[in-house]
Amino acid sequence: MTQYVAAGFTVTELDRDGGRTLSLAGELDIASAPTLEAAIVRIHAESVRSVTIDLTGLTFMDSTGLHAIVYADQLYKRLGYRFALLPGPPAVQRLFEITGLIDVLTFAAGGSSSHIG
Repeated sequence: MTQYVAAGFTVTELDRDGGRTLSLAGELDIASAPTLEAAIVRIHAESVRSVTIDLTGLTFMDSTGLHAIVYADQLYKRLGYRFALLPGPPAVQRLFEITGLIDVLTFAAGGSSSHIG
């Protein structure tokens, strides 16, 4: 287990089911997004083939945080990795709905990947 910490934000990197999970907690915003991006790049350097970002512990996410999630999606898909998100609380999910990304990004539900929308 590896942890990345910024003021009010933590990324916990866990090995799960032959892949990697990044569990996010706190506020993902302009101040903390570089912390998530560092974890995303680190996983890429390790050539992990399956990545899940767990949004359940987020209390807030702004457009910079959303950009970091889209960056991960584009990077991992380009590399042929399986990539999914575990949905966050309603306020976080609302950002995906407002931007239309709810229909573009893959959200895991009940252990299998599916689009929510």
